[in-house]
Amino acid sequence: IPLHVDTPSTMGKGGQQSIVATHAIQITTKNGGWVSPYNPLDPKAPELPTKGEIKAVIPKECFERSYVHSMYYVFRDTVMAAGCAYVAYQTLSTDLPTNFISLDALTWFLGWNTYAFWMGTFVMGHWVSNSIHIIY
Repeated sequence: IPLHVDTPSTMGKGGQQSIVATHAIQITTKNGGWVSPYNPLDPKAPELPTKGEIKAVIPKECFERSYVHSMYYVFRDTVMAAGCAYVAYQTLSTDLPTNFISLDALTWFLGWNTYAFWMGTFVMGHWVSNSIHIIY
């Protein structure tokens, strides 16, 4: 299925750079899987932007460090994770349902999966922050 893209867009805070994409995107399958239409080894392949070009279009305030903002996010995520744990403690059972084909089993399954999704979302920042401090 060919998809033609012809949309001008501006990048960065002031919109100093304009990019117009006018290429066809082909979605193909090979052995039942998706294959990217982009081949970086093709001599006619468009040149990808460098890391410096990408950083140049990101507003400078995105790179400014702020201890106050960082601690606000740590506090906010900690409160939300604690709230999520409290709600799970008050509403969800840790015992497996006796009948797996029942409304109780469905609510148990959906409840714990919802808890896992939101708890993972709230504590992802703590995990990434800790990993970055270990690496650097």
